[in-house]
Amino acid sequence: MTHEAQSSTAGPNVFLVTGNDPALVAAETARIIREVAGSDPDPFALEVVRETDDSAPEEILRQVARAVQTPPFLGGRKTVWLRDFSGFAADSAAAKTKSPDATALRDLAEIIEKGIPADVVLVMDGPGVDSRKPLAKACQGRGKVIVCERPSLRQRQWREEMNAVIRRRADERGVRLGDDVVELLTDCLGTDTARIESELEKLICYAGGPERPITCEAVEALCHGQGEELPWALTNALGRRDLTEALRIIGVLLQQSGDEGTGARALLGQMARFYRELLETKVFMAERRLRSPQALVNALQGMTPEEKARCSAAGLGIVNGSPYRGRPLAEQSGLYSGPELIAALRGLRDAFLRCVTAGVPERVALEEIVIRTAAAPAPSRRSSR
Repeated sequence: MTHEAQSSTAGPNVFLVTGNDPALVAAETARIIREVAGSDPDPFALEVVRETDDSAPEEILRQVARAVQTPPFLGGRKTVWLRDFSGFAADSAAAKTKSPDATALRDLAEIIEKGIPADVVLVMDGPGVDSRKPLAKACQGRGKVIVCERPSLRQRQWREEMNAVIRRRADERGVRLGDDVVELLTDCLGTDTARIESELEKLICYAGGPERPITCEAVEALCHGQGEELPWALTNALGRRDLTEALRIIGVLLQQSGDEGTGARALLGQMARFYRELLETKVFMAERRLRSPQALVNALQGMTPEEKARCSAAGLGIVNGSPYRGRPLAEQSGLYSGPELIAALRGLRDAFLRCVTAGVPERVALEEIVIRTAAAPAPSRRSSR
């Protein structure tokens, strides 16, 4: 997700791009450079300053300070680009404020605050900028500060945030994507924003150009997720009631987590949210007498804001998500009975309590509840005859 803060003056000539998502930072900075310097900039009008193995950060910053105070070589307008700078954190709340790097950052902030010449554009990008420190404040006062944050799986709205990033990258390439295509891409990519450009390139080539429509069939054929590495791969397996796959994924995810106890607790919480979604879906479909996944999608698409507000107040939060998310939820909820979903939620509550009060290892509690909930129900005597 990208957040912008800018001054009230038109035509800023200072841009600072930062955040915890290197792919988004790089993409946003490249867009700014194209806007201010052109797609094929004159090397005399674009001065790129980068760190090297033998250059101290304070020297790099002083080089930038000299560059923005030097007029363009051949007249016109020039752009100074401090690219991929890793030293912004030197002037953060946790850093030593008297270090040479911090002093150089504050000196550059003072130059920016006073105002750099109108025929010079300064673009800086890199992680670790502290919004409370002079550099960020000076850039915000004189131009734009753009913060690019990677969607987090810990946030309930991560899918909406990732969808927005995909749409923005597609729009920049002149590609129009339907909602169903965006949802499929999010399923494949998760929060891996670094793969967006390459996946879009494949789809554009497959379709025959950016003006050609991109279909769900193309996404399914070309874009492959890495389910064994994605936390929601577990809920996908639970939704299919694939016990063997669910237990395999648990082993992979807990190994990746580095802390088995913390990882298992996180998966228990994810399971609880998932089974609640399935139960909400089943209740919503029963109340509206919806008989198929497509009927659910159509119902969600046709809801007014007032209807959604009433459903949310009644505990049916699924109405606030993407309608296309309703299709897999409807398919998965159909594999569980209502009593099974209620029992799953109660079992997850008890699993948490056993970890806290009885000292049961988190992984043991997790695998036990998965076995109890995901295993297909035993056939009744009548059905076995």
